[in-house]
Amino acid sequence: MNPLSALGQAGRAPLIILVAVVASTLVAAFVLSGLGSTPGRTLAPTTGTIVGKVSIVLCPEPAVVNSSACKALPEMYSTRQLVLTSSTGTVVSLPLNPDGAFVGELLPGSYQVAISNCNFLGCNLPMPATISVATNSTASYSVCFNCVG
Repeated sequence: MNPLSALGQAGRAPLIILVAVVASTLVAAFVLSGLGSTPGRTLAPTTGTIVGKVSIVLCPEPAVVNSSACKALPEMYSTRQLVLTSSTGTVVSLPLNPDGAFVGELLPGSYQVAISNCNFLGCNLPMPATISVATNSTASYSVCFNCVG
């Protein structure tokens, strides 16, 4: 075999490999971008929605829920967030409106309920203590801190 011919073939091998890598990368990018999918088809959402309202009862005895002295002022809500911790440890904080209302989109699963700035009597006693989120659905929750079960 001619030494120059052998060198020419050996020099083409890296170029062929490079072309193959670039081509496969372009195909992967095309498929992942969705351009290669069926027209008009979209990916299904993988989240669920929760809506609801937080209530904070400020009485030392949870049995006195309806007393006007026990009701929290709007600032008690607007300066706090509903804190949800998933079973995997992911933490999601949802801001509260002055009336305690909240809304959020979360990954499906079960979440432990808490509140930020937990510095009032019963702030570590949420009812319910856990909430569940399902894909493509909306769940409504009333969460109360320091309420009677």
